[in-house]
Amino acid sequence: MKFDLEPVRVREYSPIREEVFTMLREAILNGKLKPGDRLVERELAEQLGVSRTPVREALRKLELENLVTHIPRKGVVVSEISKKDIVEILDIRACLEGLGAREAAKKATEEDIGELKGYIEKMKEEMSNNNMEEVNKLHNQFHRKILEIAGYPRLSQMVSSLGDYISRFTKMGYTIPGRLDKAMKEHTELIEAIMQRNPELAKQIAEDHIDNSKSVILKQYEETQKKSKKV
Repeated sequence: MKFDLEPVRVREYSPIREEVFTMLREAILNGKLKPGDRLVERELAEQLGVSRTPVREALRKLELENLVTHIPRKGVVVSEISKKDIVEILDIRACLEGLGAREAAKKATEEDIGELKGYIEKMKEEMSNNNMEEVNKLHNQFHRKILEIAGYPRLSQMVSSLGDYISRFTKMGYTIPGRLDKAMKEHTELIEAIMQRNPELAKQIAEDHIDNSKSVILKQYEETQKKSKKV
């Protein structure tokens, strides 16, 4: 099968196997490689302009992340996202970002708060232009800023490790009518809690924000599953 993949660009400081792994991982998480797509070593190696060895190693690493699955007599395929995956990842995110919001409420400066408000204004502007790619980027920057204010580097690293999954789910949630407007209101309430120096309220709002997103994402997921079964 021919996929829309560009040849790997070899960089001096990064082994080819890591470049191949990163490219394939991003292609899966951004939807370029879709659930159920069969990934054949030889075909991928030809498209990426590399030998089969780094492709084989990359597929093994992707299998460890549950992004691909080895099916007997069929080979390696892109894994389906399950309901369990969505619940697990977003529950973890709620705990981590709740902690981040709590600490941010203790430590935020006026400059920090001004920057958070700036992200909200930019998001509203891009929403009016229907530029959802930019809205999603600003959304990620907003949440990263809160974690930065919290001042817990390991916490930021943990959330960052889930970043691609979170971005993918966020895009899913924002396609639900009314969810984006509700999310903007929740973001504003979170900033207000941080301004009030109310750590527990900020933590609760952050956790509720993720839980609300989880509800609409699961609803869309279930509707998508029903449609696919009818086809």
